[in-house]
Amino acid sequence: MQRSIALLLAVSFTLTFSPASPRAQGTKRRPLGPADVDAITQLVKLEDARQLDEQALSKILQSAHPEVRRRAVVAVGRIVDPRSYALLIPMRSDPDIEVVASVAFAAGQLKSADAVAWLGDVLSSPKTPQAVALEAARALGKIRSAEALTALSKYLTEAPATAATAPVVGEALLSIGRFTSPGDLAPIVRWKAATDIEVRWRAAWALFRPRDPAAIPHLLELSRDSSGDVRFWAVRGLAPAVIDKSATSRAVASALLREAVKDPDRRVRTEALRALSGYDDDESFAVVVASLDSPDAWMSVSAAEALGRFQVRKDIVAPKLVAAMAPARPLSLRVTALTPLTALAPDAAVDPAEALLQEQSIVARTAAAQALRASAAGRARLEALAADPTRKSLVPAAGGGGGRGRSGAPPRPAKSDAEYRRIVEQWIVPDYNGGAKPRVILETPRGAIEIELYPGDAPMGVEYLQGVVASGAIVGTEFGRVVPNFVAQQRAIGSDAPLRDEVNRRGLTRGNLSWASSGLDTGRPGYTLGSTPQPHNEGDFTALGRVIRGLEVVDHIELGDRITGARMVR
Repeated sequence: MQRSIALLLAVSFTLTFSPASPRAQGTKRRPLGPADVDAITQLVKLEDARQLDEQALSKILQSAHPEVRRRAVVAVGRIVDPRSYALLIPMRSDPDIEVVASVAFAAGQLKSADAVAWLGDVLSSPKTPQAVALEAARALGKIRSAEALTALSKYLTEAPATAATAPVVGEALLSIGRFTSPGDLAPIVRWKAATDIEVRWRAAWALFRPRDPAAIPHLLELSRDSSGDVRFWAVRGLAPAVIDKSATSRAVASALLREAVKDPDRRVRTEALRALSGYDDDESFAVVVASLDSPDAWMSVSAAEALGRFQVRKDIVAPKLVAAMAPARPLSLRVTALTPLTALAPDAAVDPAEALLQEQSIVARTAAAQALRASAAGRARLEALAADPTRKSLVPAAGGGGGRGRSGAPPRPAKSDAEYRRIVEQWIVPDYNGGAKPRVILETPRGAIEIELYPGDAPMGVEYLQGVVASGAIVGTEFGRVVPNFVAQQRAIGSDAPLRDEVNRRGLTRGNLSWASSGLDTGRPGYTLGSTPQPHNEGDFTALGRVIRGLEVVDHIELGDRITGARMVR
């Protein structure tokens, strides 16, 4: 261990790159020769097949080119075969910092318990380069063993509070927040008053995650923080189920949340309303019901989602939901209100559901048909429509969905060696050489969204996206799942095979472009745009790009909106 750390520290290297991405653009790099491109092509092919070829990987890991070695280490993590961990151990002593950082990344992807002691030592050493320490912290959060928790707690307890340590502290807070069993909060609480907002919001996130009553006093304090980034995570943790186990009364918590529903920050208002919907006192209920009429879709949709739980107040709620489904109301609200209305008063949902069948939106029509099938009166209405030759086309087939990854899709088509090499030469080599990253511009009814792509980190994903943009297949795709202050997610594009995930070190940040998935390699685009960071999903989704213009558009996309145009920009 000492030898590995010593070799790391012996390297003279200026950290001029973003901690989340390998090797900054614009820095002078050793060129990739034909043999290097051959090796990277072989790695991409092995990753695509999830094939552990120890002989081939061992050879490529000994390459003289640091970028080839780095990509080989990443490939070990992406192939996700526990037997491959032994290949990583010698690479801990690599003279290149980015290679060692990638070793930590790969250990996290493999969820290797054997790596925890090394990762903990690397994280705790004050002389560890930042890129390596960041990946060590993130990897411990993916492994999630008791020993990994101990290592993160030790670091957060002992790390000095400086500007230099803030990025690593922030990553460690996100990782410790992935442990959702109640435990010692002291290592997190230490950072709630940090001067760095990025550290404070991560502390708030880590405190709310375990739903620990001991965190309530700290979340109450953070709910008054000067930064909306901090406040919205803090109020999210004030659910009544946790409050009831704490020393804070429901009256105090609900009053704070009612005030937070008027916060100047939209994210805080939304999360406060969601938390408030768990309370059943008259004042809180009145705020939730009133929010149905909000012109802000995040608020009205959140209120509609919540009202289904008020079974004892259904005589009040059902008429409000019927009014929310009036044809003049936004489509996103009408579709959302249908589910709680069907649960509370299925007969009252029949007419509003039939009205939704008239919409062009597949999302609306599918939701309407599902609601009608839930009651005898609704089924009779569907049968009458199906029997009418002029109206039977309104009834969609059973099934459908909002665009998540799904099973039963065709297998991915095989690629030739020449195709793999073309992908490497088209996407990976120019990106490594510091070329401008490709961008895609998506047009929506709310405005344009410009996204910078990560061709070096996700070349297969970028290749596929370019294809659906060039063919026009992405145009017309609906957003079939929109969760306020979380994600806007498209329905699946066509019936193509699931994409091969390319999990990378970019992280699932606000504005991240990914695709829907129900597990490794199960995702079929529709694409997903994140309104918030998603640290709990680190290691499970591909970061394909990030929004560089139009993030406010992402935040205002509504259920049923469509992609109206798309083009690539190089």
